[in-house]
Amino acid sequence: MTFAAAMEQLEAIADAESDPTINPICRGFAHTYGQRTARCVILLHGYTNCPQQFRRFADQLHQLGHNVYVPRIPRHGLADRMTDALSYLNRTELLRALDQAISLATGLGERVDLVGLSTGANLVIHAAQHRSDIHQAVIIAPVLGTPTIPFWATTVLARLATVAPNQFRWWDPQIRDQGLRVRHAYPRIATRSLGMLVGMGLQTLARARFAPPRARDILVVYNAADEAVTRAPIEKLVARWRHHGAHVRTHCFAVELGLIHDLIDPDQEQQQVDYVYPVLLDLIC
Repeated sequence: MTFAAAMEQLEAIADAESDPTINPICRGFAHTYGQRTARCVILLHGYTNCPQQFRRFADQLHQLGHNVYVPRIPRHGLADRMTDALSYLNRTELLRALDQAISLATGLGERVDLVGLSTGANLVIHAAQHRSDIHQAVIIAPVLGTPTIPFWATTVLARLATVAPNQFRWWDPQIRDQGLRVRHAYPRIATRSLGMLVGMGLQTLARARFAPPRARDILVVYNAADEAVTRAPIEKLVARWRHHGAHVRTHCFAVELGLIHDLIDPDQEQQQVDYVYPVLLDLIC
C-alpha cells in the first residue's frame, strides 16, 4: 500500500468512527511524519480498553522517528460502557481487523512492527506465528492462563466459554462501575469473547510445537508481579519458538517493582509508566 492510500484509509476509518456511539477518545489514531518512514509500529490495546490506553506511549514512540498506528479493536471503545457488544466479538472480525491494520501499516512504514498488551498480545502471538509480513512482534503480558485456574483446565474452559451462554463479570465486583479512574474502559468482561481470545493464544501455543514462527524478531515481556496471568505457558511458547531456531528475546520486570498487569495505561491506579515506558522503548527500538 502506498502512503497516500494508507492516509485515505485512515480518513475513511476516522469518518466511520465519528459515530456518536463511539467514545471520542477511543477512536483509532495514527501519528505520522507526512510520509512513509523506515518503520511503522502498530499498538494493540487490551481487552475492554481502547486506543486511549496507548496514547501517551504512542506519542513517545512517534518522537523517536516512527510512524505509529493505534487501531480500535472491534466492539471496544463504545460510549456506553455497559454495552453488551463484547459478547458478540468473534474470531473472524478480529482477524479481519488485524489484516486491515497490518495492510494499512505497510503504507506507513517500510517495515511493520506489532506490539500488543494482554489479549492484544494474544493477537500478536497469532500474527507472529502465521505472518511473514511482521518484522518485530512485541508480546507484553499475554493471557494464556491465570494463576487461579490449573493450566490443564484452561484450554477446556476457554473452549466451553465460547459455546456456553455469555456471562458478564465485573473486573472488580466490590466497586463495579463506581470510582474507577479509567473511564474509557469497560468495567465488565464478557466470558464468551474472553474465552475466544484466550483460545486463540492457546491454539498458537499448540501450533508452535510443530511449526516455527514467521515473524523475524520476537520480543516477549513478562511481569513477575503480574497477578492476572500465569507465566508457565508463556515460557513454554518461547521455548517452542526457540526450538525451531527463531530469534526470540525476553525481558522480565522484577517482582520487587510490583507492577500491575496493565502496565501501559497511565490512568490505571498504581501505575508506574515513568519507569516502564523507557524500558519498553529501549527494548522495542
